[in-house]
Amino acid sequence: MANQSTGQSPLFKCNLPAVSEWNSEYYFSNSAKEQAARVFPPHIHDQLEIYVLLDGDASFMVENEIYRLQAGDAVFSRPNEIHNCILNTPSKHKHLCIWFDSSCSFLFSDFLANKTSNHIAPDTPSKERLLVLYQQLLTASEQNDKQAQFYLQLEILDIFRKNLTKGGVAPARDLPTQLKDILRDLNANFAQIQSLQYFTDKYFISQSTLNRLFKRYLHTTPYLYLESKRLAHSRVLLKQGKSVLQACMDSGFPDYSNYIRLFKKRFSVTPKKYRDNLTRS
Repeated sequence: MANQSTGQSPLFKCNLPAVSEWNSEYYFSNSAKEQAARVFPPHIHDQLEIYVLLDGDASFMVENEIYRLQAGDAVFSRPNEIHNCILNTPSKHKHLCIWFDSSCSFLFSDFLANKTSNHIAPDTPSKERLLVLYQQLLTASEQNDKQAQFYLQLEILDIFRKNLTKGGVAPARDLPTQLKDILRDLNANFAQIQSLQYFTDKYFISQSTLNRLFKRYLHTTPYLYLESKRLAHSRVLLKQGKSVLQACMDSGFPDYSNYIRLFKKRFSVTPKKYRDNLTRS
């Protein structure tokens, strides 16, 4: 609106915090080949992951929630959140997966702070625009056009951010009350829990029932889930500058050597190397 006193149009300013470095990785899977129904292993990352289903019959689990997806839907996983993809039936599995270094809070705070849902279901105009952007991003990547890659990823993020603030989508499957209680307990006390007998004694269930609950609803075992929570927490501590021994102990690992072996097996780097790399960066 024109400035009434001077007759000039208002001057808008946009001062942004410095983004010292932009790091992202992504891949496109456009195969038309039918994939067998399967459950991908639960895992964790340092980065913010955004998975986009382009075509197929898939669900996606993040922590304790499983989301049934429609084509064009996205699911984001914050750093160190346990997640995995589930192919419900034999079908195509066309998808896009992007990992962002989310250390810049200005760009990623809406994703990191949102605790209502990890599922983004863009409206129809947004999905149509996103499909164009995905194709443009693929073309820019094949041409090694770094500036176009950067601009396109920013627009993709902005569309997801705007759809994110419209409210989350409810999980596709509600968990049994008993499993919810166990997971709430595990998430709060994983560093103090010595063995799975803690759950069987406290919740009056057998080991086989405990395993069956995790397999049916989370598509993993209670042991692997507990291990993943400990490993994820240890990475947070290493990022904070804790020693490898301190990260091991404070995350609930009873054996130092076994912790180092598990960490390297899961992340292809030793805890010390992981911490040293963070220090250098």
